[in-house]
Amino acid sequence: MKACSSRGVICTPHALASEAGMDQLDRGGSAIDAMLAASAMLSAVFPHMSGLGGDAFWLLHDPAQSSAPDQGVRTIVGVGQAGHQLPEGGRITLRGPASVASTAGALASWKLAHEISQTEWGSNRSWKDLLSGAAETAEQGVEPSISHLFWLGHRKPLIETLPDLDEICRDANGQWLTPGSRFFQRDLATTLRQLIASGIDDFYIGEIAHELATAFDDIGCGLTLADLKATRAFEAAPLSIRYREGRLFNTAPPSQGLYTLQAMGAVGQSELSGLGNGTAAYFHQLVEAIKPALIRRNRQLHDPAFRSSAAVRGWDYQHSLATAQLQAYAQAIDAEHAAPWPAIGQPADTVWMAATDEAGRTACLIQSLFHDFGSGCVLGDSGILWQNRAAGFNADAWHPNAWAPGKRPAHTLNPSCYLADDGSRLFFGTQGGDGQPQTQMVLASQLIDFSTPVEAAIAMPRFLLGRSFFDGGDNLKLEAGVGEATIEGLKALGHDVEVLPQHNLFMGQAGIISIASNGRKEAVHDLRGQINDNPLTSLGQAD
Repeated sequence: MKACSSRGVICTPHALASEAGMDQLDRGGSAIDAMLAASAMLSAVFPHMSGLGGDAFWLLHDPAQSSAPDQGVRTIVGVGQAGHQLPEGGRITLRGPASVASTAGALASWKLAHEISQTEWGSNRSWKDLLSGAAETAEQGVEPSISHLFWLGHRKPLIETLPDLDEICRDANGQWLTPGSRFFQRDLATTLRQLIASGIDDFYIGEIAHELATAFDDIGCGLTLADLKATRAFEAAPLSIRYREGRLFNTAPPSQGLYTLQAMGAVGQSELSGLGNGTAAYFHQLVEAIKPALIRRNRQLHDPAFRSSAAVRGWDYQHSLATAQLQAYAQAIDAEHAAPWPAIGQPADTVWMAATDEAGRTACLIQSLFHDFGSGCVLGDSGILWQNRAAGFNADAWHPNAWAPGKRPAHTLNPSCYLADDGSRLFFGTQGGDGQPQTQMVLASQLIDFSTPVEAAIAMPRFLLGRSFFDGGDNLKLEAGVGEATIEGLKALGHDVEVLPQHNLFMGQAGIISIASNGRKEAVHDLRGQINDNPLTSLGQAD
């Protein structure tokens, strides 16, 4: 189902979050306001994927600034940094207290985005306006979503070892959540109300910060109050490439958006549409373009602001998007044979959402706890489930992405947008670790190369190379909807293929906002993960 409007639209992975964001648009708020309210609501209704204890990237577009060098596109980096000491035991683990080893940057990004909304986008929405609905929902309780129940079932053995998760995985009687049951986050409601009363800075320097610091000490994760105080969000110039009749944008390192653009740049060196939509040749081209990009990512991606190592000082990542380099990537693709795939997947959980307001300004927000259920640690009485993003550091001390005090880890989060020469605009993104750039390639090629309508583009069968976030094998996974001829064709090219059911939640939950040159807006969110058979996107404002 699709939302259409000449005024404002929103898409998020949960109906209550979409309603919260749409309410801001209806009250004259900006697209940023809609994202802030929706993100806060997701902490109450979608806690396994997103929350106050995570990181975030924003991609903003203001068409009134289209003549600026970046065509009105700007990005916000809200990534927490490593503490100044390792957890007790001297190492970072995948889950549990020793994975709570980097601060959370999401709320710092909220503060910066809110300042832009207030000072540049003409908003007067207060934190009370934006957070009250989420606080009330967290206190009164909510039914678990299909996604919540899916990941609860998938992780039940792990959850049993992480008792902090009982509040969001069991009902008031201690029973596992099931369809129709309710879960409550009353401590989170109290924290949200504290943020309303004292402002977002309270998370980093106020009462909440001191409570978090006490919890850090209690669990021995190595973080301190000083680490919280040092957390900053900042604006960074977006990356972009010329693609067909427009420009494709993404976020700079430590985001993996660089490698999404490398792969799309390689694909863009030839006419993809000539291969036939959905054919083995089509999927082969996408897979073979992203494969070396992910290998480069695993070798290179790190925090470019961290300069302690001579080996990584002065990383010129922009060079990899030069035309000659993109042509070289394209020439390395063998149209007849699949290249070897030695990489190991990068797990992640994430939410992507976006809104466009009546002025045509768009805010895309991608926020994450890293793995589903993050670290599994809820800190003190804050109700805040902390991310395990520190597990994304490389264990090799000589790797560019090795842990170091104050360093940001390499990040899977990367939202995209496409500004066409004719004035039309596309904004899209997804959850899914390694699957993020792969799904974005399908969405971008469908929308741009094949002019596929948004509903059909979001439903298009996807591929996933590697194990990503669901602990599978390092093979090429395809949704069954690709068809037998495509599956057999890819096998003949040398791909190790595994077929998953069509519209599988393992393939992530994507979203698209499309804005035509006449200002008509369409929003659609993934049918992979519906609640009671109703789509998770609100219908937008009335025409």
